[in-house]
Amino acid sequence: MKPKEYRIRTALIVPHLVCTLMALGLLGTSWHQGEPPGRLFIPALLALLFTFLTINILSRRLRIDDRGITQRRLYGAKTLSFEEILRFDATRMRKRVFFALSSAENYLLFSNAYGDLKDLIHTLIQRLPAAAIGEDIPPLAENPPLHLGSIVTLWLMAGILGVGIFLQIQPLLS
Repeated sequence: MKPKEYRIRTALIVPHLVCTLMALGLLGTSWHQGEPPGRLFIPALLALLFTFLTINILSRRLRIDDRGITQRRLYGAKTLSFEEILRFDATRMRKRVFFALSSAENYLLFSNAYGDLKDLIHTLIQRLPAAAIGEDIPPLAENPPLHLGSIVTLWLMAGILGVGIFLQIQPLLS
């Protein structure tokens, strides 16, 4: 089997990057305007938070090969071989879905934030024994729900950060 790698959807990465750049921009304009350190705390915290979250989602990968599935994250990698996986289940909360692959001693969790989710689920179904596949997995493989709430929230946050930057530079424009 040719290894397959899945990453977080671009539609989720782009607003994270925009928010990171906007938060860094807000911090930079606030600092350049000579704001006191107390007023720099919130922009610095936002910049730090968005930078960490963006690096985290950029580092997330799921790799499926002959040996099993490997989840790579910012803070390490976890591998489950196909032979040790006992169950493949999903928990659905509206449009957000969390998938769980579990063995006797370990587990691996991932959400529907990954791109090409349909192929990811089908590949896992093909590699795992039928007894290990939960009853809600096949319907999700045919019609995986896309969760757009996080994407919309991030774009709103980018807009709010943009307004903050505009308010910081408005006196310079006059």
